[in-house]
Amino acid sequence: MSNSSLQTKPPMLELQDLSVSFDRQRQLAVDRVNLSIQEGLTLGLVGSSGAGKSSIARAIMRLHDADSGKILFRGEDILRMDPREMKAVRQRIQLVFQDPLASLSPRRSVGQTLLEPLQHFALGDTLSRQEKIRHTLHTVGLDHDVLRRYPHQFSAGQQQRIAIARALVTDPDLLIADEAVASLDVSIQAQILELILDLQKDLGIALLFISHDLAVIRQIADEVAIMYRGQLLEQSSADAFFSGPAHPYSRALLTFASSAEPPRLPDGNWNLEQARSAMEVNASCVFAHKCAEKMPVCEQLEPRSHRIQYRDERAMEPHCVKCHLYDEATGNEN
Repeated sequence: MSNSSLQTKPPMLELQDLSVSFDRQRQLAVDRVNLSIQEGLTLGLVGSSGAGKSSIARAIMRLHDADSGKILFRGEDILRMDPREMKAVRQRIQLVFQDPLASLSPRRSVGQTLLEPLQHFALGDTLSRQEKIRHTLHTVGLDHDVLRRYPHQFSAGQQQRIAIARALVTDPDLLIADEAVASLDVSIQAQILELILDLQKDLGIALLFISHDLAVIRQIADEVAIMYRGQLLEQSSADAFFSGPAHPYSRALLTFASSAEPPRLPDGNWNLEQARSAMEVNASCVFAHKCAEKMPVCEQLEPRSHRIQYRDERAMEPHCVKCHLYDEATGNEN
């Protein structure tokens, strides 16, 4: 999906040098990430397990403390907000988890599940809340006769529709879907993806869609961002990414995305998960230890982020990559 005007629009959500650590040793799960999400569009955030994707989602929702940086929502820094201000933001940003059954209370009926956020945020009166619940259920393809039933009485696909309805009932501006279709069968995945696309078109919401699956991202994303070991390596429009990824890691991911074999990096010695856990601590580029295009500088200096300048129809589309291959080539890609 091409979006040549992306760079002229102010972002709805912007991460500035965000760092998040996840243990007592202060090991970084997110390392100085800069990322933006545009109004009404979908950003696909991609990476293997442990890349830092879910840590970003939790930091945005203030479910995990950030070490440093900023998270700007409509220009206001979430990290500086008091509880009252943050409550208002949580009404506008909602989260859908990978496992719908685990995210739904077994003690609450569907009706109670959807009523709870309306009560929490003091939205509407009794009659308008009931109407809102029925309308939201219809929006996600469920009838009102499910209101008295409980989560365990539904299929996985229906459970995820309920979880999506709970997220939508507060009329959010941004929906964060964290591996929201990963646990579903392929046929059900397709139905939920189609639902999400329809909802975005009809409601105009922005979407941060987190996934390890490039095939899924290809179906849904306007922009793509690639993470590896806590760092953002590449961000571009989906069209630019899938027609020509710039970072060696991105190219490896795309090459092996449709392979039936376990994904392997170019030298064929290690799979992606082994590579993730075996980074040499003295490598200044987080991918240097497995990169087939590694140069001496890659183990000496951390690469900076480059903006690739194209000379064709992609010229207006921002495409950023963090790689030494572009130290002297920036502006010469074609």
